[in-house]
Amino acid sequence: MRLGVIVHSPSPHQKILLDSLFELLGKDLVVAYAFPDNPWRKWGTPVANGPTTLLPYRAGPRCSARLRDWIEASGCDVWVLGSTFTSIRTQFVADILAKSDKPWVFLGEPPRPRAGIHRLVRDHILQRVLQVCHGVIATGTESARRYQLLLGDDRPVTSVPYYIPLDAWLAQPLVTAPEAADPIRFVTLAQLIHRKGIDILIEACQRLPQGRYSVDVYGDGPLRARLEKQAQDAGVAVTLHQPLPFDQRMQAFAGKHCFVFPTRWDGWGMAPVEALAAGLPVISSDQCMSAHDFIASPGSPSRERRDLPWLNGSIIPCTPRAFADAMQHVIDHPDDLPALSAAARRSTEHYRPELGAAEIVRFCSGLL
Repeated sequence: MRLGVIVHSPSPHQKILLDSLFELLGKDLVVAYAFPDNPWRKWGTPVANGPTTLLPYRAGPRCSARLRDWIEASGCDVWVLGSTFTSIRTQFVADILAKSDKPWVFLGEPPRPRAGIHRLVRDHILQRVLQVCHGVIATGTESARRYQLLLGDDRPVTSVPYYIPLDAWLAQPLVTAPEAADPIRFVTLAQLIHRKGIDILIEACQRLPQGRYSVDVYGDGPLRARLEKQAQDAGVAVTLHQPLPFDQRMQAFAGKHCFVFPTRWDGWGMAPVEALAAGLPVISSDQCMSAHDFIASPGSPSRERRDLPWLNGSIIPCTPRAFADAMQHVIDHPDDLPALSAAARRSTEHYRPELGAAEIVRFCSGLL
């Protein structure tokens, strides 16, 4: 099988997956980027370790013909389209692939829940892609469940997460129980925007006993001044730090006890995966897709200590009360932290890009 993959732009979340695909397929893999970079991210242009190209998109009367000629000349048996579905380039490619005789699948995060006209418009744009694809590769098991509902039929759906190397996080020492007088040190990494829910976290902290905890927030964004004022007015132990450089962000986890992620929506959410690898139990909202792949529920049959209410963290509603209750649980049970930490790290043992690459090959081969 010769496989073609079109992704949005160079990303650290896709680089090692593409590298693994090149190891599997070699010259039978074609990789194209729809855009040369992502100006909204500060991670540079981490391209795959193999021949890649830029999608030959140029606006004009021959735009469709040029794309069609390139797709046909690539000689691929199956295509994976993984660029943002709202992009005009994605829509052009989807239309061309729909008219070809080659099977193709859409790869991506599930659509963010919205309301009103935004939902109507974005749902219409997404359905233009989903109505003509042959299947979906979703970012995680919960994403796959949602896409199966969106497809509304029996077209195949599978789950392949984003991947990054976790060596730097795995090298962090596991969490130990704090001394009796020491506070529980919570941490999170997030953009300071409404979607990330830092305001929910600050409100949750108002319900916690002061002096028994601290929260460090690493990130930046337009809501910094508002969130700093909210924390100050509330009198809570929440400190907003500037974001660390992308390749140094693992330093934020050093010396912390628990990671909190109050996001209102994340189509994947890499920070909780990094935190688990660092040995931090994770409290995440149920609107983070990666949480559903890695955080074990209390009823998990793989539990090692049945007296622990958690295995490696907790998935909860995105409300101040839910986060306050979960954080209070950690504060009240500091002696559980070593076991939670070890379980957190073990939960990332099967997070390997070669497994994701093999699943893509298996899934796409099944379409032939």
